[in-house]
Parts: sequence; C-alpha cells; structure tokens
Amino acid sequence: MCLPASRHGVQFIQDAAGVLRYSAPMPDDLSPGPVPEIPHHSAPGGETAAGSRSGEGVASDEQRNAADSSTEPFALDSSDITFEALDLDPYPVFAALQARESVSWIPRLGMWFVTHRRDVLAVLRDTTTYSTVSDHSLIGDTFGSQMLSSESALHRRYKSHCNGPFNATAVRRQLEVAIAPHIESLLARFPRSGSCDLKRMFATPLSVVTICSTLGVPAELSGRIIAWYQEFRAALSNFRRDPVVRERGHAAAADFRRTLRPLLATFDLDDSDKSLLGHLARPHADRLSDEEILSNALIVLFGGIETTESAILNCAWSLLAHPAQLAQVRDEPALLLPNAVDEGMRWESAVQSCTRFATTDAVIGSARVRAGDTVQCMLGAANRDPAHFDEPHRYDARRANAADHLSFGSGVHFCLGTAMARGEITLALTHLLKDFPELTLADPIASAPRGFEFRAPASLVVKLRGASIHSRHRGEHLA
Repeated sequence: MCLPASRHGVQFIQDAAGVLRYSAPMPDDLSPGPVPEIPHHSAPGGETAAGSRSGEGVASDEQRNAADSSTEPFALDSSDITFEALDLDPYPVFAALQARESVSWIPRLGMWFVTHRRDVLAVLRDTTTYSTVSDHSLIGDTFGSQMLSSESALHRRYKSHCNGPFNATAVRRQLEVAIAPHIESLLARFPRSGSCDLKRMFATPLSVVTICSTLGVPAELSGRIIAWYQEFRAALSNFRRDPVVRERGHAAAADFRRTLRPLLATFDLDDSDKSLLGHLARPHADRLSDEEILSNALIVLFGGIETTESAILNCAWSLLAHPAQLAQVRDEPALLLPNAVDEGMRWESAVQSCTRFATTDAVIGSARVRAGDTVQCMLGAANRDPAHFDEPHRYDARRANAADHLSFGSGVHFCLGTAMARGEITLALTHLLKDFPELTLADPIASAPRGFEFRAPASLVVKLRGASIHSRHRGEHLA
C-alpha cells in the first residue's frame, strides 16, 4: 500500500511483507527503473572530474511525485543541493550521487560529500591527510580542545583519560544498576492506553539521566542539561555559520563550565566515585586541567544524549513502521532485537556525517581535494552503499551485515560510548516492546526522522492499545 503522504516528494511503499521502502527509482530498490542521472560539477579551482553530463536541476515536489509512478530517472544537479533538500529525505540524493561518483563537490555548501563506504572509511582512518583540527571546526569552536577536535598525542591523552567509565565492566554495571531501573520507572509512568510521545516521555529523560549518572552530574540539573543540549545541537549543525546560533552555543558551553567547575573539587574527597568527572578530577600525575576536563565532558554530554535519544527514536520508528518484521522481533527478541537495533542505526543514522579537513592536497576516488577543503564523510550515505549492502534502501531486521554500519564512526575517533549506547538502546527497546505488546505508530509519516546533520523524529507519538500485566502491576505499585 502507499502511505498517504510523501517526504520531500518521495513516497513510502509498504509491500506485502510489511517492508517500508521508497517508491522513487534508485539503485537496488525493489522497484524497477534506471539509476538517477546527475549532471557533473566543477570542483574548486575549476577542476572537473571526467564524465560530465548536463541536467535540469532538482525536480520540484510535483515533478518528483509524478516521477514516483514512472520508471524515468530524475535529474539532480549537485549545485542545487542544499541543507533544506537533505532535511526531509536525503537518501534519493545520496543514491543519485553514489551512482555517478564516490566524491562530489557541493558548491552551495562549500564542501565535498564522500558517499561511498570504502572512501568514507579511508578518510576517517587517515588522520594525517584528513584532520578534525581546524579553525572551521564547529565542534572545536563550540567546545574547545577535546577528543573530537584533536589528533595524535593530544587525542590519545584525552581519550585514554576518559576511557574508564566506558570499559566493559563499567558499562555492565551502569546498565544493571542505573539504566535498567530508570527504564522501568519511565515506562511505569506511561498511560495504560491512548497515546504518548516516546521522545518526551521516554527517549529524552532516559538519555539525560543516563548521561548525568555517567558524568557524575546531579540529576537536579536535568532541565538545564536539556537546554544546553538543544543549543549545542544547533551550534554543531550550524554549517550556515549563523552568528546568533554560534553565540548561543558559546553561551551554553560557558554556562556549563561555570556550573560544573565547582563540582570538580568535591570529587577529590571521594575515591569511590566511578563517574567520568570523578575519575578525571582526582589528583594523579597526568591529571587533565580543569578546562580540559570540562571540554571533554561537554562532548561526552552531547554525544551521550544525541546518540542514545535519537537512535532509540529512529530504531523504534523503523521497527514500528514495519509491522511484519516487528512481529518477528517480538517472537524472538533475544535473537533478533540486537540486529534490529543495528539495522535501524544503518537505515536511519542519527548522525549523518563526520567532518574532516584536508591537511594537504589529496585525491579521493577521482576527486582532487585541496588543502583546507572541508570533507564531509556522509555516514547516512555510506550506510546505504549498494556496493556493501544488498537492497540498501530496504529495512531488514534480519540483515546479515547490519552491524557493518558506520553510525559510530571509524578509526581513532570511533565513538567512545559505543558499547554503552548499544546496550542502552537495546535495553530500552526490549522493555518497551515487552511492556506494550500492541504498540503502534500514530502517524508513520508525521513521526518520520528528519534532519540533515542530526536526524531523528521531532516527536514520536505512539498508540498504547494495551499494556502487559507486568507493566500494569509496576505502574500500580508506583502510583
């Protein structure tokens, strides 16, 4: 059946197996049709890669909707790609770029898009040629020097100091002692029927309380943390360089530092504290400075909320939008749910790109990159690369290589909290599906993920048509 609306002119089709897919023709989609055509671009300095074709620019929504019912390819001019075009549905754009070339210069954005998985891996693993350090780094500008905007010895120093709370033993303890009880507490407060917003009532409070516990920040600061996080989210996706957005990000980071700096001295007195700030603040030979501690705490706070909140929402939406596959996962949760989480992170990556800056002239595929160029590794595109994933635009909870997604990055900057994030997301969905066996989406289209850099539903309203006996009893006990 065809769902009653489209995202950026591309309709969703649900097939007989309950698979949600795009109806616009694209490589390896289930619908027939030739690959979209892309006229070629001029790179910086007038260099143009081989194989140029002319085209007519980005089709309008009306034109794209008409194309949905045909097998004609749509033309896409890379000079017309904007953040707005990527916000609702970037995947037809990524597929069209991949079909033509592995690396594309996007003139209106002033950056290179690397869309093939093999090239994304190559760039992320080459910290000599492609660095996170630059005056143009949004992360560095907002948070200062920390593990995600440093390289070599300084990066190793920051990351090694922060590893403690994220090792296997610490993650297991955190999941059992802090995260699981909080998940149960949040779900017990759900209405027993009707509807609720999973973002407001579940994903956001869970991710914030978890990061408070991980950092060692009082839970009473949750409200301020959410406010800081919203400013950071805007600042780190501020590729338009809006000075107001930048200043608000700086102000939030300064407020974070003012608020948490006095707490650092209190950790000197408690050797038993296992939190990140407790671990970093205690005196030792190579202790980070207070400023370094707070800068690294900033990126851990942001990453901890963004990764878990958005991934919980994206994975829940992906499963609920595919009821036949959801039924299979419910039947075999221990076997299928961890893989469904990986597939959800592949199919709708919460973080769509990793930014690098060329330190010297280089070649990626057929593209000649100049020193200083911004190189955007498009994780959302790499996760749907048809060279690695069969039928990449198809959500498949049983996909054998779903865990090959790059949603946590790769190389030395691979996400520090990967193990905790995977555990938290899987645990959250396990309890959610167990406690609400008849959970459904209120509106699959309205709740679909969106965003060109950080991608997640703005809200995820679900219908609660029946809670399990276990959930009802827990709710009655808390009441």
